[in-house]
Amino acid sequence: MGPLGNIMQKELMEMVRDPKLLLSMLIVPMLMFPLMGMAIGSTREATEEGIAKATVGFYSMDGSDGNDTYSVYLNMYLEMSNITCRNITADDAARAVRKATDGGDMALLVVPANFTENMASLKSSTVDLYGILRDFSMTEGAVQQQVSTAIEGFNQWMVSQRLQQAYPNESVANLTLPLVARNLSVIKGEPKDIDPNLVGAAIMGSTISMPMALMILLIMAGQLAATSVAMEKEQKTLEVLLSLPVRRINILIGKLSGVIVVSMLATVSYLVGFGVYFQSFGVSAGNVDLAALGLSPTPLGISLLGVSLMLSFVSALSLAILLSVFTKDVRSAQSLMGVLYIPIMIPALVLMFAPINTLPGALQAVVLAIPFSYPIIASQALYTQQYLYVVLGIVYQAIFTAGVLAVAARIFSTEKIMTARLSFGKKKPGGEG
Repeated sequence: MGPLGNIMQKELMEMVRDPKLLLSMLIVPMLMFPLMGMAIGSTREATEEGIAKATVGFYSMDGSDGNDTYSVYLNMYLEMSNITCRNITADDAARAVRKATDGGDMALLVVPANFTENMASLKSSTVDLYGILRDFSMTEGAVQQQVSTAIEGFNQWMVSQRLQQAYPNESVANLTLPLVARNLSVIKGEPKDIDPNLVGAAIMGSTISMPMALMILLIMAGQLAATSVAMEKEQKTLEVLLSLPVRRINILIGKLSGVIVVSMLATVSYLVGFGVYFQSFGVSAGNVDLAALGLSPTPLGISLLGVSLMLSFVSALSLAILLSVFTKDVRSAQSLMGVLYIPIMIPALVLMFAPINTLPGALQAVVLAIPFSYPIIASQALYTQQYLYVVLGIVYQAIFTAGVLAVAARIFSTEKIMTARLSFGKKKPGGEG
């Protein structure tokens, strides 16, 4: 094994011995996405189960004259809407609220006096819907929304009854629904009998999680690479390494080769974890079969995503190594890495909420100029299968990475690697910066 192989082996051994590497770049991606999918699925199931078990207090002041027909209808309508009502007897609304709270109800519906008379005489009536908040969970809000939706349905039923009385010879459908809109989708030019809002909701999980996870991984990987070089400078082992009869460029290539191997492993780990997440949550989210709609990832899309991911890791780690040259110890390297966080965070935060082609021109140019944007664009292209930006991005990433490596190689070939400093603090006595 030649000098280059020895340096590469040295870098790999140092990285493998660091438990933070195995945890942050190899194990975390494989565990993070499946755990996210399980957490989101469990939350959804827990919310649905909580809604099914929830009870709603029903307190009616209607019927003081013995006529409570429409309040009975309202109670029945709530039950038919899969809402479990618990009738409450109280002297006034305040006592009804206390009984509903003590009884574990998640909401309380208070029907006013003369409700039936108002409904029968074509007048409006106001009911009070109390949301009983205890832990401010999603279930509490969902139960409140479920009751509100049922009240809207009861309103539509009342309107249909009134129209039927005014126009006894017409059907209820013609009277209440003169215009009906069917929500359909066009996916890849083909019409699909499915609501586009459902499709969007099914895809949203991965389009939000991918940028955040990539941002975290790139930051951790950059910190690791910068710390590796800075530690050698701090412990004076870099001087020994540079004094060996080995070409400086071989030292750089050896260090980067170890980084590239780790980057490839991290990419595979990321893709495996993301694939498990996609299968456990994204494909069937919201009871939408994305595979049947032709929206499941293709081998080409996954391959492009893998290449883009690897180039992002290599470019980020190369930049981290380059920045670490201008530091004197681990602490200053970690501080200087804040410069690298900005271009990593910008595309993650922007593309999390909007596709690249919907951004304003200036912002789009900024995002496209950042090489770390393209894995996120590639992950979105898994669904759209529009790979133009992805392919152009891979070419740009390759050129950008080659440029960074060229600058790093130039610095490693000179004595600047030992003397270069970039410090934002005050100089210490004796001239040390």
